[in-house]
Amino acid sequence: MKLEMRPLHRLVYIALLAALAMMCMLLFGFKLIPAASYLKYDPNGAVILLCALLLGPVAGLECAVVKGTLYFLVHGGSPYGHISEFLATVTLVLVASGLAHHFQVRDMRKQILCCAVGCLAATLVMIPVNYVILYLQYGMAAEAVTASMVYVIPFNLLKAALNSMIALVLHGPVRRALEKILKIGE
Repeated sequence: MKLEMRPLHRLVYIALLAALAMMCMLLFGFKLIPAASYLKYDPNGAVILLCALLLGPVAGLECAVVKGTLYFLVHGGSPYGHISEFLATVTLVLVASGLAHHFQVRDMRKQILCCAVGCLAATLVMIPVNYVILYLQYGMAAEAVTASMVYVIPFNLLKAALNSMIALVLHGPVRRALEKILKIGE
């Protein structure tokens, strides 16, 4: 269930979490699959998923848009990687938090199940996205993209699972801290 707060407080928390997610992208990237060094993991998706679990799916989407825009402005580069990362993150976030909020999930087992569905959804969405992005960015033939799926599918599944685990571990303590802050501010 999402935390209820004033609209200005909500925007401030979304902005803070978006900035934290961007810092995660800048500071904590590493390779998950050594044979595919071009696929790097960073925990920005965990921060965005945490935002969505705390404040609702729309807040998670807003956080992803702000983080993506900031990162593109600061880091630059080709938009294709940014678009791909955005789609993977938003799919995980909207599916996992959407299910959790729709069913008003409070216990950890059901939150894990919501995140597992989000992980599968993100992995499945990224299969056709990779065909389009890799063709547009590098002109890769469908056969070459299919061959790369040996690395891409496990990477997307592992990335979404790590983001989910981090967000779920942080969710309880952060939620309790925010509830205390919001109670004091009343």
